[in-house]
This record gives sequence, structure tokens and C-alpha cells, in this order.
Amino acid sequence: MITRLTKYLFIFFLSHVYSQDDLSSFLDPYVDYGNMMSTFKSTRIVNSHSTEIFEVKQLDMRISHRFGQIKGGIYDLFGLDQAKIRVGLEYGLYNNLMIGFGRSTNDKSYDSYLKYKFLSQSSDFAKKPVTMVLFSNIAVNTLKSNFANYPTSARLSYTNQILVSSKINDIISVQFSPTWVHWNMVQNDNQNNDIFLIGSMLSLSFTKSTSINFEYFNRINTNNFDDQNYKNSFSLGLDIETGGHVFQLHITNSMNLNEASFLTRSEGDWKKGNINFGFNISREFSL
Repeated sequence: MITRLTKYLFIFFLSHVYSQDDLSSFLDPYVDYGNMMSTFKSTRIVNSHSTEIFEVKQLDMRISHRFGQIKGGIYDLFGLDQAKIRVGLEYGLYNNLMIGFGRSTNDKSYDSYLKYKFLSQSSDFAKKPVTMVLFSNIAVNTLKSNFANYPTSARLSYTNQILVSSKINDIISVQFSPTWVHWNMVQNDNQNNDIFLIGSMLSLSFTKSTSINFEYFNRINTNNFDDQNYKNSFSLGLDIETGGHVFQLHITNSMNLNEASFLTRSEGDWKKGNINFGFNISREFSL
């Protein structure tokens, strides 16, 4: 079933790639845009949100796919035998305000968010050198096993971030994301309900349609249980933009797809080769 779904997703992507731009356009070097353009190619850098905001009445359908660990080898087809998926919709509600909703297979969770841009970088770097966005997410775990006797309030998690980005030049963009995650219920009595993190991101654009992205979140106030079971989230990605599509390929130690889970409960250890392949595909519509 996973193989069939993956095939359909790739067909969905490829059917549109060359209907918008020919190959020569795809490989053109970056050109001077004049006024300030987008800092990143998507509303996501890898797993986390960027400072990008959709325009009013712009709708985006996004499918995120994370496979199992690559080191499983040919027996698990390098992780393709296990997968987690999130399907979501995002919409530009007002100027500089967008909303989103999604459902993930991990923990059968539903999540929604608000994202508001209150400062935009100007083309004159000295006047406004950064873009700043407020992001707030809520997710609920709907698993029946192990959680059947817990009320809905105990299943909730919250993520709040200040996203600060800057487009240094046509090639380099950076972002820092101070983050606060709250779990209403934790797994261990010694765990903290509130976890603070600092996210650091770098995007290198080599053509007007492609970029390489780096994303790292450092957990600040962990305890022994967290340190033994979870790792800081670190991901590498390749963005390919064409027409109304952005296709993102990833290598990451984070298999979970909602904010609170991948930020604070990433299990993969890069040093041991416990990493996962994944991709995001999005299609934008103007309503």
C-alpha cells in the first residue's frame, strides 16, 4: 500500500513539473530580483515552519511523508516499508495571517495553527533587516490504545514560536526560531511539561528553482529521561520549485510530523545512522 501511495504521489508531482517551466528555465542561475522577494521557497524549511505567509485566498494542499530508518537496508527497502504521513490544508486568511489544519498518522493526531507576520524585511537591508512571524500550534492525540482512559485535555500539546529570518543575499537565507513546547501530559514523572528550544536554519539557493536547507533544534531544559530516549532534531533538505508546486526531499532524524512531537521527541541518532528519508509535496491554488 505504501509503495502504491508513493507511486501516486510521484506521478502527481511529475505530471506538473514540466507543464510550468522547461528544463532550461529550471537550471537558470539566480537573477537579480530587485525588490525583496521570498526568503524561503516554502512555508516549511524542512520539518519546521519558515517565515513565509500565503497571500489572501491562497490555498495550499500539503502532503508530508517520512519513511523508516534508512539503515534497515534492502530488507525494509531502506525504510519504505514503514512510513508516517501528514495531509494538511493551509490558507491565507488575511494580509499576513494564515491558518492551517492537518492530520498525521503518528498518534493519529490532528493539529491546527495560526501564523502571523508582524514585520517584513525591506529591500533596503539597513532599514528592516529581518522578517518576524508569530506561530502557534495545537495538536491532539486520538490514539485509543494506551490512552483510552485519558480525557481530551490530557492528549493536548502546544507549540509557540517566534520566527526571525533574514535574506542575506540572493543565495543565503537564515532563520532563528525560539520555541516553547507544552505537553499537558508527559510520559514520565520526571519529564518537564514545558520544553524550550532554539532553532537554527540555513538555506542556500543555487538556482531560482532549487535550494539546500539545514535545520537544527537544540533542546534547552531536558532531563535524563529525555536525553536517554530522544535527540535534538537535525535535518537536511533539497527544495525544488516549479510553477505552483514545491517538492522537498529530506534526510532527518525526526520521523514524527506534528510540531511538538518532532521538536521534543525525535528518536533518530545521526551518529548511529538512525536517519530517515522523507519528502513534502505541496500544490497551491488561488481561490
